[in-house]
Amino acid sequence: MATDAQRNFPFSSIDIDELVSVFYRLSDCIAIHEVDVDEWDAIVDTRVVWWNKHYEDIRTKKVEFAQSMMDSYFEPHIALAHVSEAWNSGHSLQLFQMDSRTNGHYLHDGDASTSINWQRLGNHIVEVSSDLADFKEIQRLLNDQQTLVALAARKRAIAVERERIARNLHDVVIQNLYATSLSLSVAGRRKDPETQESFNKAISAIDEVISEIRREILHVESRKASPLRLHLEDVLIPVLHPTGTELELLIEVSELPEVIEGHIRAVAIEGASNAVRHGAASILKVQIARVDRNIVLTITDNGRGIPSQVRLQNGLHNMRERAESLGGTMEIHSVQNIGTTVTWSVPCRGCLPTALLCTGCAS
Repeated sequence: MATDAQRNFPFSSIDIDELVSVFYRLSDCIAIHEVDVDEWDAIVDTRVVWWNKHYEDIRTKKVEFAQSMMDSYFEPHIALAHVSEAWNSGHSLQLFQMDSRTNGHYLHDGDASTSINWQRLGNHIVEVSSDLADFKEIQRLLNDQQTLVALAARKRAIAVERERIARNLHDVVIQNLYATSLSLSVAGRRKDPETQESFNKAISAIDEVISEIRREILHVESRKASPLRLHLEDVLIPVLHPTGTELELLIEVSELPEVIEGHIRAVAIEGASNAVRHGAASILKVQIARVDRNIVLTITDNGRGIPSQVRLQNGLHNMRERAESLGGTMEIHSVQNIGTTVTWSVPCRGCLPTALLCTGCAS
């Protein structure tokens, strides 16, 4: 490693000590080079004058002060071309990959796995090498999140359209069917018994259609895109989507106080994560309902089940503590290779301040 004396090089007005102290804290591979020029001021070589431990670790040759690039780098003419570009324009980016196939050479085809930023600072060139694996992983996660946002938006649009259809069924279709049924009933009274019987059968069929439509409307209402449903979809879809786990979400309360909803989101995320990571579940059912004076969150999956020795560890323990902090309880029922049901219950009144009573909870 270069000594402190070897760090005394000119960078115009740059504070060298401050610059190097920053470099010491970075996890990238960093080296600082002096340039050698010929009689026409063309760069013909560089000499390393400072480097960090990460740089030293990746070099195949021992790093020494004033070491020549031409004598120590793979394909030094390529690296020197980037040094020249950085010297003339201020910056150059080199992308390549290195693996067992390189045999002492860079691979420039295919996806880059490593980048080197060559940057001119005063009369020196700073080399910063980074592994792109972490960057690519972050980019992949960002792309996944964009996909999940689009998926959630599509689910919301579908839910809104279902609600619109349900309103039209109630306001238009059912009323028209009622009017038709009434007209048939009036007309049938003036007919002979056989015709009247046919009218009555038609009226009964219409009544059955009306009942079926009402059942469908109630089903849509139970799945209405309430803020609570949207909040839960936002946090659960990113957990379940990568594994293809199907989500069934049933919300039977119109609104919850913020403190309870915050706990429910956290418990639902932990339950979903356990179901897919440890239980390998393909279906997850999440239900929120009012039972007596309690708000009950039920999380059911069809996974492998939870071994008895881990039922109170880590996330499960935190889930229980959340319930107890609100004066509630949590129960776990798990059967190997059948699935797990977590019942998380907190009082909606009594132990909670009156100001926290949720809409529809007081009787």
